[in-house]
Amino acid sequence: MQHRHLVMEISANTAVIADILERGTLADWRKLAREVCKDPQGPYARAVRRVVENTHFYGTTILWKDFLDQCQEENSCTS
Repeated sequence: MQHRHLVMEISANTAVIADILERGTLADWRKLAREVCKDPQGPYARAVRRVVENTHFYGTTILWKDFLDQCQEENSCTS
């Protein structure tokens, strides 16, 4: 996805995660969800958690919080 005129790959960087959650496409969200599903307690999940607990994106924050909760409760998820 385009991020401030740079092509960025998905990473566990909270600025990149925030940009994906706010302006990413469904394909970007799927990539991020797959990374979270691989390790629900890992760096991607922790970065997403930090972003959604400290930022509010209309219609996005609650969805990702619920997704993380479900993944972490079951220690697995479906993307």
